[in-house]
Amino acid sequence: MNTFIGVIVVVLIQQHIQLTHGISCASDPCRLLGTAYGPYTGHCCYDVPGSTDSVCVCPNNVAPVLNGPCLTGTAVVSPTTCNRACVNGGVCNIVSNQQVCWCTLGYSGSFCEIQGIATRCATGLCQSGTCVEQSVGTSLFAYCHCNPGWSGPTCSLNYFTCTTAGVFPDTAYCATGRYFYCAAAGGAPVSAMCPDGQKFDRLTNVCSTTATC
Repeated sequence: MNTFIGVIVVVLIQQHIQLTHGISCASDPCRLLGTAYGPYTGHCCYDVPGSTDSVCVCPNNVAPVLNGPCLTGTAVVSPTTCNRACVNGGVCNIVSNQQVCWCTLGYSGSFCEIQGIATRCATGLCQSGTCVEQSVGTSLFAYCHCNPGWSGPTCSLNYFTCTTAGVFPDTAYCATGRYFYCAAAGGAPVSAMCPDGQKFDRLTNVCSTTATC
C-alpha cells in the first residue's frame, strides 16, 4: 500500500469506518447478494482505485464502512436528547426512538435542508436530482432531492466535483454534518454523514462536536 492510499485509510479510520484488508466488491463485503448497488435499499459498494479495498455506503445517515457491511445486528439505543441539526426553522424531536426534524411549511429532508417550490413535479424541474411532491393541507410543494455535489431549489448549482480521491467537506450542507467521499478523481462524489450532533472538521478531516461551519 503506497503512502497516498495509507493516508486515505487513516482518514477513513478517523471517520469511524471499520477496516479489514484486501476485499473487493466482487466478494460481496456489503452483503448485497453479488450486486454493487441495491436499487430498492440505496446500499452501494465502491472499489477504491489502486487498492484492494472497497467502501460500503448505506442510506439513512449510516456511516460508510471500509470492507464490511454498513448495517450490523447492534441493538438501537433510544436517544435521551435530540441533537440533530435541523435547519431552516426545523425542530428536532424523538419519534419511535429516532431523532427526526419536524420542518416548517415549504421545507423537507432529514434536516429540513430541502427548499420546496410551490408547484407540481414536472420534467426538467430538477436539473440534477429527483423530484418528490408533498402536500400539507391545501398546499402542494415539489422538492428536488439533489445529487451529491449539487444544490439549490432546482439542483442547478454544481458546487463540488471530485478532483482527487479522499474525503472532503460538504460546504453547502456543513450544518447537517455531511461530507464527501471520492473514490477517484473525476468520479461521482458519495455523500456521507457524521453522527447526529457532529460536523465535519475541514482542518482535521474528522467528525467532531466542536467543528464549526
